[in-house]
Amino acid sequence: MDLKQIENIVMIEKEGSISKAADRLYITQSALNQQLLHLEKELGVSLFDRVKRSMVPTMAGRIYLENAHRILSIRDQTYKRISDISHEKAGEISITYTPERGSRMFQTIFPVFHLLYPHIVFRIKEARNKEMETLLENREVDLACLSYRSDNRNPLFSYIKGAREEYILGVPASHPMVRDVLPLPSPTAPLPTLDLRKLADSPFILSTEVTRGYDMEQEMLRTAGITPPVLFKTQDSATRLAMVRQQIASAFFPQAYMDLSAPIRYFHCEPFPAWTTCVAFRKDDYLTVPELVLADLIRKYNVHALDHKGILYSK
Repeated sequence: MDLKQIENIVMIEKEGSISKAADRLYITQSALNQQLLHLEKELGVSLFDRVKRSMVPTMAGRIYLENAHRILSIRDQTYKRISDISHEKAGEISITYTPERGSRMFQTIFPVFHLLYPHIVFRIKEARNKEMETLLENREVDLACLSYRSDNRNPLFSYIKGAREEYILGVPASHPMVRDVLPLPSPTAPLPTLDLRKLADSPFILSTEVTRGYDMEQEMLRTAGITPPVLFKTQDSATRLAMVRQQIASAFFPQAYMDLSAPIRYFHCEPFPAWTTCVAFRKDDYLTVPELVLADLIRKYNVHALDHKGILYSK
């Protein structure tokens, strides 16, 4: 069995194109196409339908690719276990996290991890929660820095739990509905509850559909039975916070983004949505000692972030 050939066919699936896959593999398009044709002749079936310029797996192709991913995973897990037994401190960790919050986390913990394991390199994919789950399901990464809700845990994953985090509302302090609300005295002070119906005609900045925050925002708006005017949508919680800080609109964001120095009033809103930060990995995967150390550093970082709201993410 030629594992390199299997990797090449999987790359065609990922890229949806022989030419793009060949570029990623640093081989000629002709050579990759010949590999595929030879394999299809050997199996007696077509693995891909050539639809315009895209390569779409056939039913036989889906069966092949499903088991190809499994074979490559067995190889990777075998090498990881042997590496642990031999006490190797070199290798690669593939991880996915969000572009802003996850990047801030990685900037903080990497120097610590690098002191412990200076010869381990990282392969990083920045993505949103929903995309990160797909990357992990498809074995394109080993670890995913996710946030999950109790009702949407993926049965394929194991979770190293971080901290519970509420999804809250920020309202400009100048808004007539909140002018009499006092600012929070500390990050740990309980948040008041606001009836969102009072903001039915007020402008909002919302999350985009690709984020898990979008689902929670829609849940709160549906509960209140309102459809407020939306100035724009963005994936970036820091951008939404900035718009509230500048007194332009109200917005929802994770509680760790609270900035107590800003002219913002913070509230809970029914049905009080929350998620749990975590490091996720596939249940059938083996985590090496360095990966476990990394996951624990991420867990501690997330717990610390929630204990010091408004410090790590709002600056």
